[in-house]
Amino acid sequence: MKRAIIICSFTLLVLSCHAALSASVDTFLEPSQLIDISSPFRDRVSTILVEEGDVVEAGQLLAELDTRLLRSQLEQARKAASFHGTIDAAAAVVRQRKSRLKKISKLIKTGNAHPQELLSAQTQLALANAELLRAQEEQQLRKLEVATILARIEEKKLTSPVRAVVVRIYKQPAELTGGPDQQPLLSLVQLDPLTATFHLDPAAAGRLTKDQSPTLQVDGKPINGRVKYISPVIDAQSGTVTVRINIPNPQHIITSGSRCTIDLDRKQENNDVPGQQNRKTTEH
Repeated sequence: MKRAIIICSFTLLVLSCHAALSASVDTFLEPSQLIDISSPFRDRVSTILVEEGDVVEAGQLLAELDTRLLRSQLEQARKAASFHGTIDAAAAVVRQRKSRLKKISKLIKTGNAHPQELLSAQTQLALANAELLRAQEEQQLRKLEVATILARIEEKKLTSPVRAVVVRIYKQPAELTGGPDQQPLLSLVQLDPLTATFHLDPAAAGRLTKDQSPTLQVDGKPINGRVKYISPVIDAQSGTVTVRINIPNPQHIITSGSRCTIDLDRKQENNDVPGQQNRKTTEH
């Protein structure tokens, strides 16, 4: 009797394991990135150039912070960098000291000048050259100040790091943003690719490899993805392995939040390039 119970229990366990391995697993698609756009500087918003729902390209200007003070400083710095009176004066002194040194050198050869005069003329020329160099270095510093202010103005221009969609604008022009403010100026989501995160039985996860292109079902339609990540550890509480699969979505046809299914019984192809199947594409 006990032997029969053990055999029955073992059979049920095997059937349960087989069912677990053969079951399809569902999840919901998510954006590959949620990006908060903010600034480390506490400043007022000058212009917002996008609206919620806009598709923005990588590097596209989204908003600008107030740069009026910086532009005033830039104008002053440019004027200061254009001044050359100090350099001209120092260069004139150098020419005069060179001429004097040349005359004294001739007089030394004829014995009509004292060696001390020659030494004095050489020293004065060296000092004049040093003063000219100092004036030139100061002008270089003024030019660097112009470049620094231009860089600070560029920092007030907030751009998109990736191709994405604007999902939320939190601030309006003239409002303060950045610095210690925890609320971003606006938020973006990257919808190409979308990401499906599955929590699979270790044996099922073992059938997949990184960069493999499994066929998934998105709202009942087949589409190829690419395995982006397979966790190297098994979650102690659930006994599952986290697997993330990216799904290409260049035209943003697939909606984030759509149901996505992977059939663990289906033999997955290891394609080199992921593609979409049976899905019509349209231009925005």
